[in-house]
Amino acid sequence: MLPHQRNNLTAQQIERREQIPDLQLSKFSPDHIPIKDEDIAVVLFNMGGPINITEIEPFLRRLFNDALIIRFPFAQSIFADILIRSRLKEVQKRYQLIGGGSPLLASSVKQLEALTKELKNRGRPLEVFLSFNYSDPLPPKTIAAIKQKGKKFILPVGLYPHYSLSTTASNIFYLKQEAQANYPEASFLESYSYHLYDGYIQAFVDRINASVGPHETLDDFYLLFSAHGTPLYFVKEGDPYSYLVWQSISRILAELKRVHNWGISYQSAVGPMAWLKPSTDAMIKALAQRSIKKMIVVPISFVTDHIETLCEIDIEYRELAEDYGIEDFRMSKAIECHPGFIGALADCVENSLRKEVFYGG
Repeated sequence: MLPHQRNNLTAQQIERREQIPDLQLSKFSPDHIPIKDEDIAVVLFNMGGPINITEIEPFLRRLFNDALIIRFPFAQSIFADILIRSRLKEVQKRYQLIGGGSPLLASSVKQLEALTKELKNRGRPLEVFLSFNYSDPLPPKTIAAIKQKGKKFILPVGLYPHYSLSTTASNIFYLKQEAQANYPEASFLESYSYHLYDGYIQAFVDRINASVGPHETLDDFYLLFSAHGTPLYFVKEGDPYSYLVWQSISRILAELKRVHNWGISYQSAVGPMAWLKPSTDAMIKALAQRSIKKMIVVPISFVTDHIETLCEIDIEYRELAEDYGIEDFRMSKAIECHPGFIGALADCVENSLRKEVFYGG
């Protein structure tokens, strides 16, 4: 849509074009075999993030050259290079605003340690590893460590709560690819999704409730659940991601007994292709135009704080909200090592292993 065409539309028409909903504000082998805990490597996986300024460009280069997560119309490497050149300085400035690098690795290590401890307390002394797609530890390092320990089975558990072809599937693909090349003796186990587990839901409920003070009420705040977006072509291919996000939100709302004054949006779109809508910035503008003065943004698809929460939501969207007249803008804290979330991860591991089914890699 051209700028002059957009300017001629009413606020309601713009919202419809942005896909903002009506805001009423009142593969495997079935052979069963025994698996011993000492033979299992649990792998927590995520996208990763640059730990300092010098790591930003290699991180972006790995990310934008990966057609499994972002497909450019043609010539992937050329489009990726253009995007990196045009965004690098801006991305560097954004990371400077949050300390010069992503805290995701440090947070993930803490989650690994907490999960290891929780499993041990349950009588399951399983060894847990990390694997990131676009920053260290990359799959070659992870698989090498698993091979060195002599683990026979790999159970990948996502630090993405909601399955997507662009995240969960790509991480598992690269882990399997590396194992096939350098540790073909290893076999992969399938893990369950935990996006509806009680502990995971309770972690968000607690974080949301903690966002308001002792003399405040949550009812005074509009709840905007912001999820990481995905290109629209994934949805057309049957990606369940957005549906799974809705499922989690539905359970959280039920626990909060919230019926009205909430919405969902998607953030972090890049590149020339269409992404899931409504976008978080479009929703903030629409809410402000409807005289919302207080809101809490809930980073529903994130389990740690990083560039998308600390900068995109808590700095950039905060500034946008204030510019549009929202007087009280808050972001609920990421669930990080909340006991409920760590418990949900442990439940996921135990429930997955309870199947005792071998899945060929």
